[in-house]
Amino acid sequence: MAHIRPFRDEDNKTLLDIERLCPQGNEELALVVDKGPDITARYELYDNWDIRIAEKDNRTVGWIGWTVKQGIEKKYVYIAEVMVHPDYRGQGIGTGLIKEAERAAQEIEASHIYCYVYETNKDFMELCQYLEYTRQKEIRSIGMSAYRKDHTERKYDLERINHKDIFEVVKLINSYYYGRAHFLPFSTDSFRTYANGILGYGLENFIVAKWKGNIVACGGFWDSSVLMEMTYTKEPLMWKLVANAYGILRHFISMPRIPSEGECFDFYSIVNHAFESKHECAMEEILNYCNNLMFDTKCEFFGTYTDSDDPLIDVLKKFKPMCKTLYLYAKPIAGKMPDFDKIYVDCRDTIL
Repeated sequence: MAHIRPFRDEDNKTLLDIERLCPQGNEELALVVDKGPDITARYELYDNWDIRIAEKDNRTVGWIGWTVKQGIEKKYVYIAEVMVHPDYRGQGIGTGLIKEAERAAQEIEASHIYCYVYETNKDFMELCQYLEYTRQKEIRSIGMSAYRKDHTERKYDLERINHKDIFEVVKLINSYYYGRAHFLPFSTDSFRTYANGILGYGLENFIVAKWKGNIVACGGFWDSSVLMEMTYTKEPLMWKLVANAYGILRHFISMPRIPSEGECFDFYSIVNHAFESKHECAMEEILNYCNNLMFDTKCEFFGTYTDSDDPLIDVLKKFKPMCKTLYLYAKPIAGKMPDFDKIYVDCRDTIL
């Protein structure tokens, strides 16, 4: 039986070492996320968070981290990560850690608790199901390679947001995500605080597209590499075959680059995107802008995490993206779970 205690600053290095031993995935595809020198950096994006440590045999063997969020009616809890040292798996430690988060959720009478799981992480999905979490929704992780510059003539006026635009942007975002689970409508002040409070994001990285002076599309670009680097320790055979084919074609034309096994790569995320349905071309122009920005700054990969039913996905198809699937698992605590038919993916939750 593991002993569970609060996090202490001196735990930082040990937790980072454990995380590097715990790639997310399986023998076909495994992703390591390196969060740099501070395990708590991703949690500091939130107002209310906690980390609990599991000890066994006088050794730190795992941890769980979660954050409390405010819904329209009740609070709810997001499990950011559960890590158990490979030598101590199968001993009920992960179960004990998740139950610790559930106890915290019960104390505040949270409506529900949830987490995201990569489709390749079969072991964790089985653990969620054992603990009576249910799969509610598919989330798309979409990545694109900025391998060439776009020279398409613009039809819309693109510019960085200024303080006069915030009210109109908030109105567009609130309309776009209206009724989606986990979306709490922004005010002008809360949106400004949200964007500027995320390291590597900020309103200086937020773009609007205008048509006849009105904002019809918008999106921010978050340099998530300030909080994590990603590496594929296992790469699918299909990716290798495609990479080899691209290797030949590169002698003749520009082709997308696929990261090789063990190669660290940075990733810019498209966040808080929104657009009017009749102006999806404006969103495409914002994405082209992002592509060119990535190309010029030599950050080759960008993309987003979003609901599988988001209209943005149809726009992204034109960029020939690489897609992975995550599942949202949830469990009721002290109330009714929301309707997960459509959801809002908080970009802070995508530091997985």
